[in-house]
Amino acid sequence: MTTQDQSGIWKYNRFFPYIRPKNRITFYEGATPLLEIENIYFKCEYKNPTGSVKDRGIAYQVSNLKENKIKYAVISSSGNAGISAAKYCQQARIKLTVFISPRINKTKLKILRSLKAKIIATLKPISGAIKYAKEFKAYNLRPSTDFHAITGFATIAYEINEALPETDAMFIPVSSGTTLVGIGKGLIKLRKKIALHAVQTEAIHPIGEIYDKNYTQCNSSIADAIVAKVTPRRNQIVEVIRVNHGSGWVVSDDQILKAHHWLNERGMMCSYEGAVSLA
Repeated sequence: MTTQDQSGIWKYNRFFPYIRPKNRITFYEGATPLLEIENIYFKCEYKNPTGSVKDRGIAYQVSNLKENKIKYAVISSSGNAGISAAKYCQQARIKLTVFISPRINKTKLKILRSLKAKIIATLKPISGAIKYAKEFKAYNLRPSTDFHAITGFATIAYEINEALPETDAMFIPVSSGTTLVGIGKGLIKLRKKIALHAVQTEAIHPIGEIYDKNYTQCNSSIADAIVAKVTPRRNQIVEVIRVNHGSGWVVSDDQILKAHHWLNERGMMCSYEGAVSLA
């Protein structure tokens, strides 16, 4: 829906590059619960409209396209970002093409198909989307390269600051690292520092391995949305971690499974990626 008020991430529009109210798209993303369990606080991003944190970034990105009268977009995705982009682009009447890997999670593929975006399966979805964007003059919504993506993710910092201002550390599952960079940007706006910790798997850990050497390399992980072997935001991520006195971690599937079970037992039905942070 298009909103004239301050629903969803637009509650914090005072921190954003300006977009006219008539072009602000929202499905009431954000404002996710912050739950305390055994002295740990969990920001429940799976409560977003499409079930992932991606909705925060996509809400601003797609609204920016609408503001600038852009009618065609493309994205490469392991699932969550594509699903989010398809939902928001559909509402904004923007034609979206999603490049995916043939190895995409089947449940996510089913959801993506239900949203009626054009889907192209290829062994090289990232380069495929880049070529498509150039050839057809479509805007590439890939969060790790679109400057506008970090704006929506910064709202996590604003919400946590309001709900729990004494927070001194956050653990964040990292693939492209755009969420972490966005949170870092939000902290700058708030003039605060919170130790930000990037957590990755034994299969994918280009950031985690900088700080954590205690792991066994694996070929795959159950946290299959952490896929970015190379991230364009690497330098930004490292700088955000440095400035906020954080670190990086690599966790095993066994640790993730134990954390996931612990969360499920306490009523939190999150993804394996969500369990990565607790692990």
